[in-house]
Amino acid sequence: MKKFLTIATSLAVLSAGHVLAKSMASGLDIKGGQNPFAKLELKRVDRGQSEDGTMRLRMAVADAKDLRGYGFMLQYDETKYEFVEAKQVSDGMMGSADGQSGLFVSSSKNPGEVVVGSMKIDGSKADGAGELVEFVFRTDDTPLQTDFQILDGILVDVTGDVDQMHNIAIGRLDAIPEAYGLSQNMPNPFNPSTTISYEVPESGAVKLVVYNLLGQQVRTLVNDNIEAGYHTIVWDGADEFNRQVASGIYIYKMHAGAFNATKRMMFLK
Repeated sequence: MKKFLTIATSLAVLSAGHVLAKSMASGLDIKGGQNPFAKLELKRVDRGQSEDGTMRLRMAVADAKDLRGYGFMLQYDETKYEFVEAKQVSDGMMGSADGQSGLFVSSSKNPGEVVVGSMKIDGSKADGAGELVEFVFRTDDTPLQTDFQILDGILVDVTGDVDQMHNIAIGRLDAIPEAYGLSQNMPNPFNPSTTISYEVPESGAVKLVVYNLLGQQVRTLVNDNIEAGYHTIVWDGADEFNRQVASGIYIYKMHAGAFNATKRMMFLK
């Protein structure tokens, strides 16, 4: 918990005597408060693929009660990521439209570490679920959940009691599409298998089915609730009974909500 001294000092200077500043500056007396069962999750919030390699991650909290402040350290693989900035989510749990009710401090003096903390300074509190802070990184590599770790997470309630966080998760880090999409299969023509890519901007039911030219269903490739993201599925040229289909042209259709798309592909023996 000593890693919060930098942010604690800044908070104390900006708001001397405030409960969060005093708790951090005194070495964080963890005596338990209103949030022992609250949950923290870090996940990516980008829409579409970034041309300059930037990625935006946000920390969200769920099941919070009488929340007044928070603090934690985000560790990341400095060989893969360049840290750009950390900022409070203006319309999140701790932010405000006028920017006056929440005090936010961040420190990134040590490579591979970003320490952040925030508190409400207008006497208000927050309950339920919402976003806390956004991190912006730049990378040329594929983000992995194991590249990030959350340490020393705390939540402070309105009475000044502090809960150390243990229910912390690293969510999906791949970019989120801006819209539904269905790509042409690759390779095409194909034998013995081909890959179909599709895009889902929000979690929900997705169905992807292969038909012959007579409109008869040949194989259901996807029929499930799918997480938002970029996805691929491989068709091995077999029907529902695992029998290899005949050479020819086949149609594959994707249905998700109001989205419908159809494309053709050719199987050659």
